[in-house]
Amino acid sequence: MAEGDVHTYFEDGQWKNRVEGGVRASNTSLHRVDAVLAGRQAAKKRRVSHVIHDCDGAVESEKNFRPRTSAR
Repeated sequence: MAEGDVHTYFEDGQWKNRVEGGVRASNTSLHRVDAVLAGRQAAKKRRVSHVIHDCDGAVESEKNFRPRTSAR
């Protein structure tokens, strides 16, 4: 995981998205599916990874939206 990645996690009874390195959640939702979709959209726009955590904080999945670099 790198600086700038978007994390979807559960805290204080809400699902939240936060950019790694940031202090506050960028958005919140009562529903996991809404938070995951918002986090995915943010990660795609920022061209970073989207890391989804389960209710206990463990990493459930990670999807990389960084551009691929060609090796020459």
